[in-house]
Amino acid sequence: MATKKGVSAQDIRTQFEKEGFAVADAPDGRLELKKLGCVAYLDGQREGRKYEGPPYFVVHGINCELEDRGYQKFWFSRSDGRRFPIRKADLETLHSFDEQIRHILGMKSLYHESLGSRNARTVYDRLEGRADR
Repeated sequence: MATKKGVSAQDIRTQFEKEGFAVADAPDGRLELKKLGCVAYLDGQREGRKYEGPPYFVVHGINCELEDRGYQKFWFSRSDGRRFPIRKADLETLHSFDEQIRHILGMKSLYHESLGSRNARTVYDRLEGRADR
């Protein structure tokens, strides 16, 4: 989803900095946003930066995404495949971080996203080994 139309890249950076975010240019041209132990990236250049998520939670210095394994949620690191059990406070922090970004960018907040049911990965172990999989 795109940001508000007609807002320059510098204005976006300034808005996030006013709200307490640490803003930096990522090596791949994206804008990196950090706050509350979470990280998110905005794609695109100048006008129309896009935030498509997922936001990441930093665990032991590793950017981890939210993973649902059916019986429990975990923080999952794509870089090394490690998994960390999630705590309720961490999940609430991630939700707050995501909502703050959406509010600053003027994006709609959808019901299922507000409830936190949006996961970066969904892995149900009961599906492995079935004949139809």
